[in-house]
Amino acid sequence: MIKIKLGRDATREVKKGTSITELVPAGQPVIAARLDGKLVGLNTPLTEDAKIEFVLATDPEGLRVHHESLIFVLTMAAKRAFPDARLVVEHSTSKGFYCTLRMERAMDKNDVEILQVKMRTLAAKDIPITMKKVDLNEVTEICRRNNNNSKLSLLECTEKETFVIHECGDFADWSRGPFVSSTGSLASFELRYYPPGFILHFPTPESFPELPPFVEQPKLFLVFHHYEEWGEALGISDIGQLNRLIRGGKGLELVNVAEALHEKSIARIADEIAGTPILPRMVLIGGPSSAGKTTFAKRLAVHLRVNGLRPQPLSVDDYFFDRSRTPLDEEGKPDFEVLEAVDLELFNQQLVLLLEGKTIDRPRFDFERGRRYFDGATLSLAQDEILIVEGIHALNPRLTAAVPKHLKFKIYVSALTQLNYHDQRIISTSDTRMLRRMLRDYRYRAHTPTKTLQRWSKVRRGEERYVFPYQETADEMFNSALIYELSVMRNKAMKLLHTVRTKGLKAEAERIISLLELVTPMDDAAVPPASILREFIGSSVFRTRPATHP
Repeated sequence: MIKIKLGRDATREVKKGTSITELVPAGQPVIAARLDGKLVGLNTPLTEDAKIEFVLATDPEGLRVHHESLIFVLTMAAKRAFPDARLVVEHSTSKGFYCTLRMERAMDKNDVEILQVKMRTLAAKDIPITMKKVDLNEVTEICRRNNNNSKLSLLECTEKETFVIHECGDFADWSRGPFVSSTGSLASFELRYYPPGFILHFPTPESFPELPPFVEQPKLFLVFHHYEEWGEALGISDIGQLNRLIRGGKGLELVNVAEALHEKSIARIADEIAGTPILPRMVLIGGPSSAGKTTFAKRLAVHLRVNGLRPQPLSVDDYFFDRSRTPLDEEGKPDFEVLEAVDLELFNQQLVLLLEGKTIDRPRFDFERGRRYFDGATLSLAQDEILIVEGIHALNPRLTAAVPKHLKFKIYVSALTQLNYHDQRIISTSDTRMLRRMLRDYRYRAHTPTKTLQRWSKVRRGEERYVFPYQETADEMFNSALIYELSVMRNKAMKLLHTVRTKGLKAEAERIISLLELVTPMDDAAVPPASILREFIGSSVFRTRPATHP
């Protein structure tokens, strides 16, 4: 017998080999578990004394298990219904994943219905999903059998000897997981035809097990689509292709092309602002954490000057309340993500004064000490000058409530990663931004990687509530993702992630490390000093604050 600790107090003695499924309490939407801090599937057998924490479908980790399990079953359904087609999960959108089925003809609504029926049939059969470890030869054979060239190209660069596959009936695939214990746990989904592909729509933490209302995001979708087409034109749509290019000595060329695309996009937005019939007095630059808003704002200012305009920068971050006055969240802890963390009264008062041509005493915010201060700096706005305001809440109308709508031009900035790890696994835009933030906060804000991971779930929750609802109100969108950036961040990020020791957080760090291990590293010497990536890895031409860590 072995002893299993459940939660804080309860302990049970069970036979060696008992699966976690047998210990799941009734009436709770348990979808996975943490076994001594490591996220595992419920089919995992228990072989020694351990501690188990159950993961609910409404937890962030549980949702990821649910989503990735859905993709596994979707892949299985597509293989059975359309054996010669190539299923690609392109990107996230509208509380789901946008997917395409690539075959000799264009897919239609009937094809989507066939896929959905096949998935629901698999769910109704409640087929067990099991995990197995195999060697390189076996995983290669599985990928060949599935005609998955994107996974085969990843295997070309790997130094690993053992791989995790999942099996469901007669279907097997290389996929890290963990997944749900059986297909019967996946009743909450729908496939929605969205030409030229479809959207796999699934529950949110708030709606589970029901599906949330479907809300189109046409502007965001077009940005994703444009960058994916651009990547495919370069012959880079997944990490395997990126690795091959870097190993072939073409990394510098890729950096130059990616940076030129950014420059072209910023110049186009500046031209649009300068060409408006009634020139706005204020450009609002909003978006989620670590999107690169600060560098984008400074580069946009350069292009506005090229157009004969005179921009003046103003950061919303400098209007944060002192940390002692920051609003508290549901747990009684400071919530830095809410709009109310900003001194809205002072901000709007000063905006009005600036638009009236008056001079303001400009505040500064010290992130290390958590306080706002005045150092004698002032700011005024002449009639021929334009104010550039950047911050995560910049598109929220409450932030600039005192300013008439016609005086504002709104830009949404986010790192909308256009690469996939392989055809069925996207690179999460959230993971990319978390890595950016971790590198920046370690270098410039004296934050440990553990602290960044601890705060990230709250950052994400704040974005869902206070940032993403306003993204479609933007006049323009800018994708700050760089197709090469994971290769540059890889070694720096892995070094920091390996220092995370806190249980729970260590498992998350290990998840990201396992993904970064698939990426071929590239030296950062080729990254230009004005690159958005420099805001996070250091040596930006726009950075004036000294680093706390080299």
